[in-house]
Amino acid sequence: MAQQFAETTRGIVGFRLHRVLDVHAGFQRRHEDLVMVGVYDDGAIAKVRIVRYTIDGKPASASDDAAMERAYDQPKARDAFEPPFDARYAAAYSYRQDTPQTIAFTSDLRDGAHGNGTFAYDAGHNVVWYEYQPNALPPHASSGTILDRRAEVLPRYWAVTQETQQYGGSFGPFPGAASEQVDFSDFSRFPDLQSALRSI
Repeated sequence: MAQQFAETTRGIVGFRLHRVLDVHAGFQRRHEDLVMVGVYDDGAIAKVRIVRYTIDGKPASASDDAAMERAYDQPKARDAFEPPFDARYAAAYSYRQDTPQTIAFTSDLRDGAHGNGTFAYDAGHNVVWYEYQPNALPPHASSGTILDRRAEVLPRYWAVTQETQQYGGSFGPFPGAASEQVDFSDFSRFPDLQSALRSI
């Protein structure tokens, strides 16, 4: 399965991302709507560019734009999830066959790059979805679940097509919750990284 994952995430691929975030606690509300284009280099984000970013219906500031692009281009160490079906990270996890098509995984590393959950695979050993509870949560959150769905978006190239995140917690005396949905689309191959970067 790890070999299949490596073989089907190779190459330079462009994509489009649409992220919607809603947070509420007590009387406070926050709504973000973000559209970006970006480039994958062997499955890892090489570069993104914001097309549109609004916060509560108003255009985000230049500093907000820059911070958001940095969060994707240069994620902090131990923030970006390290999937258990990637051979580079397998040593950090323990595994258990849950059903004939699903494997449960756990990790003792207490950071945002690891978690406890399950992934499912098809007859070709392609991971089709994974769901987990991250071992480190955002500020004010006491619980959280992340679900990623994957598909063959180009011939012999698989990628996440949708991610949903749900969190519960509190802000001061008020209970709160947050939900985020990210949809990926418009995948396209490039012969090399430089031509892909020029396209965005």
